[in-house]
Amino acid sequence: MKSLMRCLFCGLLQDEPKGVKVCQRCGGELAFEEPSSHYKQGSYLSAQMELDQINAPAGQTVDRHLLVSIRTPEKVPEEYLAKTDTGRPLLSFNVILDVSGSMHGNKIENTKQALRMAARLLREGDSIAMTVFSQEAQIILNPAPFNKKSRNVFESIVDELRPGGGTALYNGLDLGLQQAQQMRSKNNLSLLLSDGQANIGQTDLEIIGFLAKKAAEDNLIVSTLGVGMDYNEALMTEIATQGKGRFYHVQSPDDIVTFMVGELGEAANLAARDVKIHIQLPNGAELIPLSAAHHCEIANGEAIVSVGDIPVDLEVEIPLRLTLFSGKENDRLSIEGEITHLTPSDSKLNKALNRVTVRFIKREQFRVELGVVNPVAARIAKQMHAKQVLNFSRAYSRGDKKEIKCVEAEDVRFSEYLGLLDEDLQKQYKREFDEDLHSIRSFSPNSKNTVYNAYQTQRSMRNLKDKK
Repeated sequence: MKSLMRCLFCGLLQDEPKGVKVCQRCGGELAFEEPSSHYKQGSYLSAQMELDQINAPAGQTVDRHLLVSIRTPEKVPEEYLAKTDTGRPLLSFNVILDVSGSMHGNKIENTKQALRMAARLLREGDSIAMTVFSQEAQIILNPAPFNKKSRNVFESIVDELRPGGGTALYNGLDLGLQQAQQMRSKNNLSLLLSDGQANIGQTDLEIIGFLAKKAAEDNLIVSTLGVGMDYNEALMTEIATQGKGRFYHVQSPDDIVTFMVGELGEAANLAARDVKIHIQLPNGAELIPLSAAHHCEIANGEAIVSVGDIPVDLEVEIPLRLTLFSGKENDRLSIEGEITHLTPSDSKLNKALNRVTVRFIKREQFRVELGVVNPVAARIAKQMHAKQVLNFSRAYSRGDKKEIKCVEAEDVRFSEYLGLLDEDLQKQYKREFDEDLHSIRSFSPNSKNTVYNAYQTQRSMRNLKDKK
Protein backbone atom coordinates (compact mmCIF):
# COMPACT_ATOMS: atom_id res chain seq x y z
CA MET A 1 0.00 0.00 0.00
CA LYS A 2 1.30 3.44 -0.95
CA SER A 3 2.48 5.57 2.00
CA LEU A 4 0.61 8.85 2.23
CA MET A 5 1.45 11.87 4.33
CA ARG A 6 -0.89 14.58 5.55
CA CYS A 7 0.21 18.16 6.14
CA LEU A 8 -0.80 19.13 9.67
CA PHE A 9 -0.98 22.78 8.61
CA CYS A 10 -2.67 23.17 5.21
CA GLY A 11 -4.30 19.71 5.24
CA LEU A 12 -3.02 18.35 1.91
CA LEU A 13 -2.81 14.56 1.55
CA GLN A 14 0.21 13.69 -0.60
CA ASP A 15 2.56 10.93 -1.60
CA GLU A 16 5.50 10.50 0.75
CA PRO A 17 8.04 13.00 -0.63
CA LYS A 18 11.40 11.26 -1.00
CA GLY A 19 14.03 12.96 1.10
CA VAL A 20 11.61 15.76 2.03
CA LYS A 21 10.09 16.17 5.47
CA VAL A 22 7.87 19.18 4.87
CA CYS A 23 4.72 19.80 2.85
CA GLN A 24 5.37 20.41 -0.84
CA ARG A 25 2.66 23.07 -0.87
CA CYS A 26 3.07 25.17 2.29
CA GLY A 27 6.21 23.93 4.05
CA GLY A 28 4.23 22.63 7.04
CA GLU A 29 4.89 19.52 9.11
CA LEU A 30 3.93 16.13 7.67
CA ALA A 31 2.59 13.01 9.37
CA PHE A 32 1.92 9.56 7.92
CA GLU A 33 -1.67 8.69 7.23
CA GLU A 34 -2.82 5.25 6.21
CA PRO A 35 -5.78 5.35 3.84
CA SER A 36 -8.81 3.38 4.97
CA SER A 37 -8.74 0.05 3.14
CA HIS A 38 -12.44 -0.58 3.73
CA TYR A 39 -15.46 1.58 4.44
CA LYS A 40 -16.32 -0.51 7.54
CA GLN A 41 -13.60 1.43 9.33
CA GLY A 42 -15.92 4.44 9.11
CA SER A 43 -18.08 6.29 6.62
CA TYR A 44 -17.86 5.40 2.93
CA LEU A 45 -17.53 9.12 2.18
CA SER A 46 -14.10 10.65 1.67
CA ALA A 47 -13.40 14.08 3.12
CA GLN A 48 -10.59 16.59 3.44
CA MET A 49 -10.21 19.93 5.24
CA GLU A 50 -7.78 22.51 3.87
CA LEU A 51 -6.56 25.89 5.14
CA ASP A 52 -5.86 28.93 2.96
CA GLN A 53 -3.20 30.62 5.18
CA ILE A 54 -1.12 28.80 7.76
CA ASN A 55 0.50 31.88 9.39
CA ALA A 56 -1.05 34.75 11.36
CA PRO A 57 0.40 37.81 13.15
CA ALA A 58 0.44 37.49 16.95
CA GLY A 59 -1.87 39.73 18.96
CA GLN A 60 -4.24 40.41 16.10
CA THR A 61 -7.70 39.13 15.20
CA VAL A 62 -7.56 37.42 11.81
CA ASP A 63 -9.82 35.66 9.34
CA ARG A 64 -8.70 32.39 7.80
CA HIS A 65 -10.70 30.12 5.53
CA LEU A 66 -11.35 26.41 5.68
CA LEU A 67 -12.32 24.43 2.60
CA VAL A 68 -14.04 21.14 3.39
CA SER A 69 -14.40 18.74 0.44
CA ILE A 70 -16.73 15.75 0.68
CA ARG A 71 -16.76 13.05 -1.99
CA THR A 72 -19.51 10.44 -2.35
CA PRO A 73 -18.95 7.04 -3.99
CA GLU A 74 -20.39 5.95 -7.34
CA LYS A 75 -22.45 3.37 -5.45
CA VAL A 76 -23.53 3.08 -1.83
CA PRO A 77 -22.17 -0.13 -0.20
CA GLU A 78 -24.84 -2.81 -0.32
CA GLU A 79 -25.25 -3.15 3.44
CA TYR A 80 -26.18 0.54 3.68
CA LEU A 81 -28.85 0.49 0.99
CA ALA A 82 -32.49 0.97 1.94
CA LYS A 83 -34.57 -2.18 2.44
CA THR A 84 -36.58 -1.58 -0.73
CA ASP A 85 -36.59 -3.21 -4.17
CA THR A 86 -34.58 -0.30 -5.57
CA GLY A 87 -32.13 0.03 -2.67
CA ARG A 88 -33.14 3.66 -2.20
CA PRO A 89 -35.63 5.15 0.26
CA LEU A 90 -39.14 5.88 -0.95
CA LEU A 91 -39.42 9.16 -2.82
CA SER A 92 -42.10 11.85 -2.92
CA PHE A 93 -42.22 13.87 -6.15
CA ASN A 94 -44.33 17.01 -5.88
CA VAL A 95 -44.66 19.06 -9.07
CA ILE A 96 -45.48 22.79 -8.85
CA LEU A 97 -45.99 23.97 -12.41
CA ASP A 98 -46.44 27.37 -14.06
CA VAL A 99 -49.16 27.09 -16.73
CA SER A 100 -49.46 30.83 -17.43
CA GLY A 101 -49.88 32.08 -20.99
CA SER A 102 -46.15 32.45 -21.61
CA MET A 103 -45.73 28.65 -21.25
CA HIS A 104 -47.42 28.06 -24.62
CA GLY A 105 -45.81 26.18 -27.50
CA ASN A 106 -42.52 24.33 -27.04
CA LYS A 107 -42.34 25.15 -23.33
CA ILE A 108 -45.52 23.34 -22.33
CA GLU A 109 -44.98 20.50 -24.80
CA ASN A 110 -41.44 19.83 -23.57
CA THR A 111 -42.66 20.11 -19.99
CA LYS A 112 -45.30 17.45 -20.67
CA GLN A 113 -42.63 15.18 -22.14
CA ALA A 114 -40.39 15.81 -19.12
CA LEU A 115 -43.18 14.92 -16.69
CA ARG A 116 -43.91 11.66 -18.50
CA MET A 117 -40.23 10.71 -18.47
CA ALA A 118 -39.84 11.73 -14.82
CA ALA A 119 -42.68 9.36 -13.93
CA ARG A 120 -40.60 6.49 -15.31
CA LEU A 121 -38.06 7.05 -12.53
CA LEU A 122 -40.68 6.53 -9.84
CA ARG A 123 -41.29 3.09 -8.36
CA GLU A 124 -44.14 1.36 -6.55
CA GLY A 125 -44.48 2.89 -3.10
CA ASP A 126 -43.22 6.34 -4.11
CA SER A 127 -45.66 9.27 -4.01
CA ILE A 128 -46.68 11.85 -6.58
CA ALA A 129 -48.69 15.09 -6.54
CA MET A 130 -49.17 18.09 -8.80
CA THR A 131 -50.19 21.72 -8.39
CA VAL A 132 -50.47 24.24 -11.24
CA PHE A 133 -50.76 28.01 -11.20
CA SER A 134 -51.61 30.81 -13.62
CA GLN A 135 -54.23 33.40 -12.56
CA GLU A 136 -54.75 31.25 -9.47
CA ALA A 137 -53.33 28.05 -7.98
CA GLN A 138 -55.06 24.71 -8.35
CA ILE A 139 -54.39 21.16 -7.14
CA ILE A 140 -54.81 18.85 -10.12
CA LEU A 141 -53.43 15.68 -8.48
CA ASN A 142 -53.73 15.10 -4.76
CA PRO A 143 -50.87 13.17 -3.11
CA ALA A 144 -51.15 9.55 -4.19
CA PRO A 145 -49.02 6.39 -3.86
CA PHE A 146 -47.32 5.72 -7.18
CA ASN A 147 -48.55 2.63 -9.00
CA LYS A 148 -49.86 1.73 -12.44
CA LYS A 149 -53.23 3.33 -11.78
CA SER A 150 -51.88 6.63 -10.41
CA ARG A 151 -49.34 6.79 -13.23
CA ASN A 152 -52.14 6.54 -15.80
CA VAL A 153 -54.08 9.27 -13.98
CA PHE A 154 -50.96 11.45 -13.82
CA GLU A 155 -50.23 11.05 -17.54
CA SER A 156 -53.86 11.82 -18.43
CA ILE A 157 -53.67 15.03 -16.38
CA VAL A 158 -50.40 15.99 -18.05
CA ASP A 159 -51.96 15.49 -21.50
CA GLU A 160 -54.72 17.97 -20.61
CA LEU A 161 -52.43 20.81 -19.48
CA ARG A 162 -53.25 24.07 -21.29
CA PRO A 163 -51.42 27.36 -20.64
CA GLY A 164 -53.17 30.71 -20.14
CA GLY A 165 -53.36 33.69 -17.77
CA GLY A 166 -50.93 35.41 -15.39
CA THR A 167 -48.37 34.08 -12.87
CA ALA A 168 -49.57 33.65 -9.28
CA LEU A 169 -46.27 32.07 -8.24
CA TYR A 170 -46.61 32.69 -4.51
CA ASN A 171 -50.05 31.06 -4.38
CA GLY A 172 -48.82 28.13 -6.46
CA LEU A 173 -45.78 27.54 -4.27
CA ASP A 174 -47.82 27.91 -1.09
CA LEU A 175 -50.49 25.45 -2.21
CA GLY A 176 -47.92 23.05 -3.65
CA LEU A 177 -45.92 22.94 -0.43
CA GLN A 178 -49.12 22.23 1.50
CA GLN A 179 -49.38 19.18 -0.74
CA ALA A 180 -45.82 18.19 0.13
CA GLN A 181 -46.67 18.22 3.82
CA GLN A 182 -49.05 15.31 3.20
CA MET A 183 -46.54 13.09 1.38
CA ARG A 184 -43.74 12.36 3.86
CA SER A 185 -41.24 9.93 2.32
CA LYS A 186 -37.58 9.71 3.40
CA ASN A 187 -36.68 11.67 0.23
CA ASN A 188 -38.99 14.59 -0.56
CA LEU A 189 -38.59 16.73 -3.67
CA SER A 190 -40.89 19.62 -4.56
CA LEU A 191 -39.94 20.91 -8.01
CA LEU A 192 -41.09 24.37 -9.08
CA LEU A 193 -40.98 25.16 -12.82
CA SER A 194 -41.72 28.66 -14.08
CA ASP A 195 -40.82 30.81 -17.08
CA GLY A 196 -42.10 34.20 -15.92
CA GLN A 197 -42.19 36.92 -13.31
CA ALA A 198 -44.47 36.55 -10.28
CA ASN A 199 -47.11 39.17 -11.13
CA ILE A 200 -50.24 38.15 -9.22
CA GLY A 201 -50.54 38.16 -5.43
CA GLN A 202 -47.42 38.33 -3.28
CA THR A 203 -44.30 39.15 -5.33
CA ASP A 204 -41.65 39.98 -2.70
CA LEU A 205 -38.64 37.70 -3.08
CA GLU A 206 -38.01 37.37 0.65
CA ILE A 207 -41.60 36.52 1.53
CA ILE A 208 -41.86 33.94 -1.25
CA GLY A 209 -38.52 32.43 -0.22
CA PHE A 210 -39.79 32.11 3.34
CA LEU A 211 -42.30 29.50 2.17
CA ALA A 212 -39.40 27.32 0.99
CA LYS A 213 -37.47 27.98 4.20
CA LYS A 214 -40.35 26.69 6.34
CA ALA A 215 -40.62 23.61 4.11
CA ALA A 216 -36.87 22.89 4.46
CA GLU A 217 -37.14 23.15 8.24
CA ASP A 218 -39.66 20.33 7.94
CA ASN A 219 -37.25 18.20 5.83
CA LEU A 220 -38.90 19.02 2.51
CA ILE A 221 -36.54 19.87 -0.35
CA VAL A 222 -37.54 22.58 -2.85
CA SER A 223 -35.71 22.89 -6.20
CA THR A 224 -36.46 25.30 -9.05
CA LEU A 225 -36.28 25.33 -12.85
CA GLY A 226 -36.25 28.77 -14.46
CA VAL A 227 -37.17 28.39 -18.15
CA GLY A 228 -36.26 30.86 -20.89
CA MET A 229 -35.08 34.44 -20.48
CA ASP A 230 -38.03 36.20 -18.78
CA TYR A 231 -38.16 34.70 -15.27
CA ASN A 232 -36.63 36.26 -12.14
CA GLU A 233 -33.39 34.39 -11.46
CA ALA A 234 -32.93 36.04 -8.06
CA LEU A 235 -36.33 34.74 -6.97
CA MET A 236 -35.68 31.23 -8.24
CA THR A 237 -32.29 31.06 -6.50
CA GLU A 238 -33.84 32.41 -3.29
CA ILE A 239 -36.49 29.67 -3.30
CA ALA A 240 -33.93 26.94 -4.01
CA THR A 241 -31.45 28.25 -1.43
CA GLN A 242 -34.04 28.60 1.31
CA GLY A 243 -35.54 25.23 0.30
CA LYS A 244 -32.14 23.42 0.50
CA GLY A 245 -32.59 22.37 -3.11
CA ARG A 246 -30.99 23.28 -6.44
CA PHE A 247 -31.69 25.96 -9.05
CA TYR A 248 -31.33 25.39 -12.80
CA HIS A 249 -31.32 27.94 -15.62
CA VAL A 250 -33.05 26.18 -18.52
CA GLN A 251 -32.29 28.53 -21.38
CA SER A 252 -33.92 26.46 -24.13
CA PRO A 253 -37.27 24.63 -23.85
CA ASP A 254 -35.51 21.70 -25.53
CA ASP A 255 -33.54 21.19 -22.27
CA ILE A 256 -36.53 20.98 -19.92
CA VAL A 257 -36.51 17.17 -20.09
CA THR A 258 -32.79 16.99 -19.27
CA PHE A 259 -33.04 19.23 -16.21
CA MET A 260 -36.30 17.92 -14.77
CA VAL A 261 -35.38 14.25 -15.13
CA GLY A 262 -31.83 14.99 -13.98
CA GLU A 263 -32.95 16.78 -10.81
CA LEU A 264 -35.36 13.99 -9.93
CA GLY A 265 -32.49 11.55 -10.44
CA GLU A 266 -30.29 13.56 -8.07
CA ALA A 267 -33.01 13.47 -5.40
CA ALA A 268 -33.58 9.74 -5.88
CA ASN A 269 -29.93 8.67 -5.83
CA LEU A 270 -28.65 10.09 -2.57
CA ALA A 271 -25.45 8.71 -1.09
CA ALA A 272 -25.79 10.61 2.17
CA ARG A 273 -28.63 12.46 3.90
CA ASP A 274 -28.49 15.13 6.58
CA VAL A 275 -24.75 15.64 6.16
CA LYS A 276 -23.19 17.77 8.90
CA ILE A 277 -19.67 19.12 9.46
CA HIS A 278 -18.58 19.26 13.10
CA ILE A 279 -15.61 21.56 13.77
CA GLN A 280 -13.92 21.81 17.18
CA LEU A 281 -13.13 25.51 17.54
CA PRO A 282 -10.27 27.09 19.50
CA ASN A 283 -11.39 29.30 22.40
CA GLY A 284 -13.22 32.39 21.22
CA ALA A 285 -13.16 31.44 17.54
CA GLU A 286 -16.13 31.92 15.23
CA LEU A 287 -17.11 30.11 12.05
CA ILE A 288 -19.35 31.38 9.24
CA PRO A 289 -20.23 29.48 6.02
CA LEU A 290 -19.67 31.49 2.83
CA SER A 291 -22.80 30.00 1.24
CA ALA A 292 -26.31 30.96 2.38
CA ALA A 293 -27.30 27.35 1.66
CA HIS A 294 -25.28 26.13 4.66
CA HIS A 295 -26.49 26.93 8.17
CA CYS A 296 -24.10 26.95 11.14
CA GLU A 297 -24.76 26.65 14.87
CA ILE A 298 -22.08 27.05 17.53
CA ALA A 299 -22.41 25.56 21.01
CA ASN A 300 -19.84 24.52 23.63
CA GLY A 301 -16.90 25.18 21.35
CA GLU A 302 -18.28 23.14 18.45
CA ALA A 303 -19.52 24.53 15.15
CA ILE A 304 -22.06 22.34 13.34
CA VAL A 305 -22.54 23.17 9.66
CA SER A 306 -25.59 21.65 7.97
CA VAL A 307 -24.71 20.60 4.42
CA GLY A 308 -27.89 18.67 3.59
CA ASP A 309 -28.20 15.73 1.20
CA ILE A 310 -25.52 14.70 -1.31
CA PRO A 311 -26.18 12.50 -4.37
CA VAL A 312 -23.86 9.65 -5.41
CA ASP A 313 -20.63 10.26 -7.33
CA LEU A 314 -20.28 13.94 -6.47
CA GLU A 315 -17.69 16.13 -4.76
CA VAL A 316 -19.09 18.97 -2.69
CA GLU A 317 -16.93 21.91 -1.59
CA ILE A 318 -17.96 23.84 1.54
CA PRO A 319 -16.05 27.11 2.20
CA LEU A 320 -16.01 28.43 5.78
CA ARG A 321 -14.65 31.66 7.22
CA LEU A 322 -12.81 31.14 10.52
CA THR A 323 -12.22 34.13 12.82
CA LEU A 324 -9.40 33.72 15.37
CA PHE A 325 -8.82 36.19 18.18
CA SER A 326 -5.35 37.50 19.12
CA GLY A 327 -3.15 34.43 19.35
CA LYS A 328 0.10 34.72 21.27
CA GLU A 329 3.52 34.50 19.64
CA ASN A 330 4.47 30.86 18.89
CA ASP A 331 0.92 29.66 19.54
CA ARG A 332 -0.29 26.87 17.27
CA LEU A 333 -4.04 26.56 16.98
CA SER A 334 -5.22 23.29 15.50
CA ILE A 335 -8.69 22.77 14.05
CA GLU A 336 -10.15 19.28 13.79
CA GLY A 337 -13.57 17.79 13.27
CA GLU A 338 -15.70 15.13 11.65
CA ILE A 339 -18.46 14.56 9.11
CA THR A 340 -21.69 12.83 10.16
CA HIS A 341 -24.46 11.62 7.88
CA LEU A 342 -27.32 9.18 7.44
CA THR A 343 -27.17 6.35 4.92
CA PRO A 344 -30.09 5.26 2.69
CA SER A 345 -30.79 2.57 5.32
CA ASP A 346 -30.88 5.24 8.08
CA SER A 347 -27.61 4.18 9.72
CA LYS A 348 -25.64 7.10 11.14
CA LEU A 349 -21.96 7.13 10.17
CA ASN A 350 -19.09 9.48 10.83
CA LYS A 351 -15.84 10.35 9.09
CA ALA A 352 -12.95 12.05 10.87
CA LEU A 353 -11.63 15.26 9.33
CA ASN A 354 -7.89 15.83 9.23
CA ARG A 355 -6.25 18.50 11.34
CA VAL A 356 -5.18 21.91 10.03
CA THR A 357 -3.06 24.39 11.98
CA VAL A 358 -2.57 28.16 12.20
CA ARG A 359 0.69 29.33 13.75
CA PHE A 360 1.10 32.82 15.23
CA ILE A 361 4.40 34.60 14.67
CA LYS A 362 5.82 38.00 15.66
CA ARG A 363 3.81 40.73 14.00
CA GLU A 364 6.93 42.42 12.64
CA GLN A 365 8.09 39.11 11.13
CA PHE A 366 4.75 38.28 9.55
CA ARG A 367 4.65 38.21 5.76
CA VAL A 368 1.44 37.23 4.00
CA GLU A 369 3.20 35.63 1.06
CA LEU A 370 5.02 33.14 3.35
CA GLY A 371 1.82 31.60 4.69
CA VAL A 372 -0.60 31.60 1.75
CA VAL A 373 -1.59 28.20 0.36
CA ASN A 374 -2.13 29.37 -3.22
CA PRO A 375 -4.33 26.56 -4.63
CA VAL A 376 -6.70 26.79 -1.66
CA ALA A 377 -6.78 30.60 -1.73
CA ALA A 378 -7.67 30.53 -5.45
CA ARG A 379 -10.64 28.22 -4.77
CA ILE A 380 -11.78 30.37 -1.84
CA ALA A 381 -11.63 33.43 -4.12
CA LYS A 382 -13.91 31.65 -6.60
CA GLN A 383 -16.36 30.92 -3.80
CA MET A 384 -16.27 34.53 -2.58
CA HIS A 385 -16.91 35.69 -6.15
CA ALA A 386 -19.93 33.39 -6.40
CA LYS A 387 -21.29 34.58 -3.06
CA GLN A 388 -21.04 38.23 -4.09
CA VAL A 389 -22.75 37.59 -7.44
CA LEU A 390 -25.70 35.91 -5.71
CA ASN A 391 -25.92 38.66 -3.09
CA PHE A 392 -25.86 41.39 -5.76
CA SER A 393 -28.51 39.59 -7.80
CA ARG A 394 -30.77 39.39 -4.76
CA ALA A 395 -30.23 43.02 -3.73
CA TYR A 396 -30.76 44.49 -7.21
CA SER A 397 -33.83 42.34 -7.80
CA ARG A 398 -35.43 43.71 -4.64
CA GLY A 399 -34.26 47.25 -5.39
CA ASP A 400 -33.36 47.65 -1.72
CA LYS A 401 -30.77 50.45 -1.49
CA LYS A 402 -29.75 49.51 2.05
CA GLU A 403 -29.20 45.88 1.03
CA ILE A 404 -27.22 47.00 -2.05
CA LYS A 405 -24.95 49.13 0.15
CA CYS A 406 -24.31 46.20 2.50
CA VAL A 407 -23.38 43.96 -0.43
CA GLU A 408 -21.12 46.61 -1.93
CA ALA A 409 -19.32 46.89 1.42
CA GLU A 410 -18.39 43.22 1.11
CA ASP A 411 -16.53 44.06 -2.11
CA VAL A 412 -13.76 45.50 0.05
CA ARG A 413 -13.26 42.15 1.78
CA PHE A 414 -13.20 40.37 -1.59
CA SER A 415 -10.71 42.85 -3.11
CA GLU A 416 -8.41 42.45 -0.11
CA TYR A 417 -8.59 38.69 -0.43
CA LEU A 418 -7.62 38.83 -4.10
CA GLY A 419 -4.37 40.43 -2.91
CA LEU A 420 -3.29 37.00 -1.68
CA LEU A 421 -3.13 35.69 -5.25
CA ASP A 422 -0.39 36.24 -7.81
CA GLU A 423 -0.72 39.36 -9.94
CA ASP A 424 -1.96 37.67 -13.14
CA LEU A 425 -4.63 35.73 -11.25
CA GLN A 426 -5.71 38.87 -9.41
CA LYS A 427 -6.27 40.67 -12.71
CA GLN A 428 -8.15 37.73 -14.19
CA TYR A 429 -10.45 37.30 -11.19
CA LYS A 430 -11.07 41.06 -10.91
CA ARG A 431 -11.96 41.28 -14.61
CA GLU A 432 -14.35 38.32 -14.36
CA PHE A 433 -15.98 39.79 -11.25
CA ASP A 434 -16.46 43.22 -12.85
CA GLU A 435 -18.02 41.61 -15.93
CA ASP A 436 -20.44 39.58 -13.80
CA LEU A 437 -21.47 42.59 -11.73
CA HIS A 438 -22.03 44.66 -14.86
CA SER A 439 -24.41 42.02 -16.25
CA ILE A 440 -26.41 42.07 -13.01
CA ARG A 441 -26.50 45.85 -12.59
CA SER A 442 -27.57 46.32 -16.20
CA PHE A 443 -30.13 43.47 -16.00
CA SER A 444 -28.52 42.04 -19.13
CA PRO A 445 -29.82 38.77 -20.63
CA ASN A 446 -26.49 37.22 -19.65
CA SER A 447 -27.26 37.78 -15.96
CA LYS A 448 -29.15 34.49 -15.79
CA ASN A 449 -26.08 32.54 -16.86
CA THR A 450 -23.97 34.62 -14.47
CA VAL A 451 -26.23 33.81 -11.52
CA TYR A 452 -26.57 30.16 -12.53
CA ASN A 453 -22.78 29.72 -12.72
CA ALA A 454 -22.41 31.32 -9.29
CA TYR A 455 -25.10 29.07 -7.86
CA GLN A 456 -23.44 25.97 -9.31
CA THR A 457 -20.17 26.99 -7.67
CA GLN A 458 -21.71 27.59 -4.26
CA ARG A 459 -23.75 24.37 -4.32
CA SER A 460 -21.14 22.16 -6.09
CA MET A 461 -23.79 21.04 -8.55
CA ARG A 462 -23.39 18.47 -11.28
CA ASN A 463 -23.65 19.68 -14.88
CA LEU A 464 -26.75 17.75 -15.91
CA LYS A 465 -26.25 18.51 -19.59
CA ASP A 466 -23.02 16.51 -19.47
CA LYS A 467 -25.07 13.46 -18.41
CA LYS A 468 -27.28 13.50 -21.50
